Amino acid sequence: MNDAVMNEAVVNEEAFARARAAGRRLGRVLALSLGLGIAPLGSAEESLDLVAVMADMQRFAHKIQLSLDAENLRLADFYAHELEAAVARASSIDSYGDYPVGRLSASTLKPLMLQLGTAIDSGELPRANTAFDQLLSGCNSCHQLTEHDYIRLQRNAVNPYLQSFAPLR
Repeated sequence: MNDAVMNEAVVNEEAFARARAAGRRLGRVLALSLGLGIAPLGSAEESLDLVAVMADMQRFAHKIQLSLDAENLRLADFYAHELEAAVARASSIDSYGDYPVGRLSASTLKPLMLQLGTAIDSGELPRANTAFDQLLSGCNSCHQLTEHDYIRLQRNAVNPYLQSFAPLR
């Protein structure tokens, strides 16, 4: 990847992070000032942080899947590291409502992320795909445990990103 493309990617990620932080601040102000009753689900900050982390996790997981579909293990590895960081952030959230989301994320997803990383590092695409499917199942089992089984993750081959996931030839 040339330096100009890499710099643009860094700038775009930084802009996204700033916009997400601004949105969190606005959400906290609105929730607190309008008294929308977010408190029973956990603190307003925990609720908004969980939503942001889950969005990151979903985005990175989808990019891993698109990378695997394109047989680009190098790119899948890159996004697996990004997903691993998001899982670590989810693991630091104490609770959401009565559910220990942080502990559930750590106990369910961290071992599955390790399996996915090992599978990607093996260079065996079928093994990486199996590990990815197991990760999605882990996400869904956590949603069931927290009575959010209406949130179901599944593979989706549609690429909504302005990005090619094909390996460089």
